Amino acid sequence: MKAWLGTLWSAVRDSLWFVPAVFTTVASALAVALMAAERRGVLWSGDPPRWVYGGEAEGARMVLNTIAGSLITVTGVIFSVTIVAVQLASSQYTPRVLRNFSSDRGNQGVLGIFIGTFTYAVLVLRAVRSPEAEGGAFVPRLGVTLAVALVVVCVAALIYFINHLARELHVTAILDRIAGATMGNVHQLFPEHIGHADQDPPPDPREPEHDSVPVRAREAGYIQAVDEDRLFQLGQKQRIVIGMQPKIGDYVLPGRALASVWTEGGVSAELERAIQKAFILGPERTPQQDVEFGMIQMSDIAIKALSPSINDPTTAIRCIDRLAEVLAEFGNRKPPEARRTREGQVRFVANYTTFDSAVKVAYDEIRHFGARIPVIAEQLLDTLGELLERVPEGRRQPLLDEARAVLYTARSEIDNPRDRESIEQAAKRLAEKAGPGVSLDTPDESAEGN
Repeated sequence: MKAWLGTLWSAVRDSLWFVPAVFTTVASALAVALMAAERRGVLWSGDPPRWVYGGEAEGARMVLNTIAGSLITVTGVIFSVTIVAVQLASSQYTPRVLRNFSSDRGNQGVLGIFIGTFTYAVLVLRAVRSPEAEGGAFVPRLGVTLAVALVVVCVAALIYFINHLARELHVTAILDRIAGATMGNVHQLFPEHIGHADQDPPPDPREPEHDSVPVRAREAGYIQAVDEDRLFQLGQKQRIVIGMQPKIGDYVLPGRALASVWTEGGVSAELERAIQKAFILGPERTPQQDVEFGMIQMSDIAIKALSPSINDPTTAIRCIDRLAEVLAEFGNRKPPEARRTREGQVRFVANYTTFDSAVKVAYDEIRHFGARIPVIAEQLLDTLGELLERVPEGRRQPLLDEARAVLYTARSEIDNPRDRESIEQAAKRLAEKAGPGVSLDTPDESAEGN
C-alpha cells in the first residue's frame, strides 16, 4: 500500500492539473467567504475604507468581466506556449524530459494563479446585483478590490513565466534539474533499510534444501516501485523467503517471474495476489524508486546531441560531466543489505541497482555513438580516470572495463594521427590513476601485440 500510495502521489504531484486545481479551490473558497462576510457587514462598520472599490454595480460588472475575459485568454496562451516548449524540448533533447516540464513548480504555479484568479472573478461577478434586482443592490467592494490586486499578481506571474520558461529550455538548466533529482534519489534509496540486517548475515537462501516457486506477473509493464515493507511482512508472517527477480525499471511481460518464494509447501492464490500487488507496474519508468532513470535521461540527451542532425559535442560533454557527478556519489554510497532478516531468519531478498549497472547505463550508449569522435573519447577517458580516484577500490572494475571499451573503439575508428595521440595521452593519464599493473588493452589487442 505504501509503494502504491507513493506512486500515485508522485503522478498527481507531477501533473499539470494538481497545483492549478488547488489554487482554484482556494480561490473559490476565498470568493465565497468574502461574499458571505460582505453581505453580513462584518468587515467594517459605516463607510468602507478609501482604498476599497467605491463604484456601482455596473462598474463592478465591467471590471470583473474584463478581468475574467482577459485572464482566460492569457491562460490559453500560456498553456499553448508550454505545450510548444515541451514539444521543442522533446525533439531537441529526449521525450523523457517531458516529465520535467509538467512537474515544474513554476509552470504549475503560474497556471494555478491565472486559473484561480479567473475562477475568483467569475464567482464574485455572480454575486453582483443591481438596485432593481430582487433583494436590492449588492456590490462586493472588497471582492472587486481583491480581484484587481490579483490581476497585478497575474502580471508579475506572466513576467516570471516568460523568464522562467526561457531559462528552463536551456540544456544547462535541464541537466541541472535531472542531476539534482537523481542525486536526491541516490541519497534517499542508498542506503535504505527495511527490516533488520544482521551484523553477520545468514547464508544466501537462494540455495536452500527446497526449490523455489515463481510468482508471475499478470500483466506487462515497467516496474515503477516495489513495496518491500509489504514483502518483508509477508515473508515474516508466512515463515517463507521472498526474493525479487527483476529490479526497479525492468520491463516485464505477462508470465515473467516477479518473485521467487522458497517454501516447503505451495503458494496459495491469496499469497500470490498479495505478492503481485506489491509490484507497481506502469507504462513507463518513473523516478520514484528508479536511480537509473535520471542517468538514462542524461545519456539520451548526449546521444541526441551527437546525432548528425545536431552535432553538438559540447552538450554531450556536459552530460558526461553530470553523469560523473552522480556516479561519484553513487559509488560512495553503501547500498541496503539485500537480505532482510528477523530473528536470524532471511525473509526477503531485494534486487537493487549495482554500481556496475549504473556505469553501463550512464556511458555505454554514449561510448557506442561518441567514442569515434576524438573530443568525446578523450572526455570519457578523462572522466573515467577522475572517477577511479573517487570511488573505493572494489568498485573500480566497471570503470576500467568501460575505459577499455572506449579506448578499443577509439583506436579502431579514429585514423588521424594527431587525434590518436590525444587519445593515447588520455589513456596514459587514466592508467597512471589506475595504478601499476593495470592494463587498458582488451584481450584482442593483447593477442595482436603478442
